[in-house]
Amino acid sequence: MKIISHRGASGYAPENTLKAFRLAVEMGSKDFEFDVHQTKDGILVAHHDFDLLRTAGKEAAIADLDYSELKKFNVAAYFRPEKEALCVPRLEEVLDIVGPGSDWLNFEVKNHGNIYPGIERKVLAFLESQPGLFEKSVVSSFDYGTLKRFRELSPRLKLGFLGHGLSTMLLLPAIKRAKAIGAVNFHLALRIAFKLNVSRIKKAGFKVCVYTVNEKKDALKMSSIGVDGIFSNYPDIMGEWILKG
Repeated sequence: MKIISHRGASGYAPENTLKAFRLAVEMGSKDFEFDVHQTKDGILVAHHDFDLLRTAGKEAAIADLDYSELKKFNVAAYFRPEKEALCVPRLEEVLDIVGPGSDWLNFEVKNHGNIYPGIERKVLAFLESQPGLFEKSVVSSFDYGTLKRFRELSPRLKLGFLGHGLSTMLLLPAIKRAKAIGAVNFHLALRIAFKLNVSRIKKAGFKVCVYTVNEKKDALKMSSIGVDGIFSNYPDIMGEWILKG
């Protein structure tokens, strides 16, 4: 079972910052997840929310800012123990840290309502710009239109399906939608990651990764029911032996 560093080692350092990614690497992580946005001037960056209110305490949208403006905001402001000001990193800066030793990378593209027109083509070009990067990458998104556009651009790109507000009742229709775009991964919320649900998804031919698993007892349970990977803010959640295994 993969232990996927969720936004880096975000339980110990501000999420989606270079500090969090460096720490995850130092802890032995080989598998990483991060969120992708695009600035007004077309720069791909790593940040979870569409705006900076939660992380920096500022009502500013990434889509409205050039990167030169965006990098002035301290997105570590929300992280109480953090004394150092940290900015939103460019995607290539993240890959400089996690890429060389990584086995698996999840680019979660935030593009609800196509707020970033053309981001799919830009992300795809990025994945094809470095040797070996495309092959070990999965692109996921909660926006189904975004996944469809990725598939139209590349029949080979590995896609991960994410569904809003999924329940057991809605699982079968979601599986059909995931199949329709040729997804290889199905990313499932912990609250509905029951053995039967995981079994149904795997039987349909998908690898199952569960988010967000921050307690060891839940990680052990996910491992016991055959989950392929867990997204965790704590890369050391299972101990060094599993990170190296």
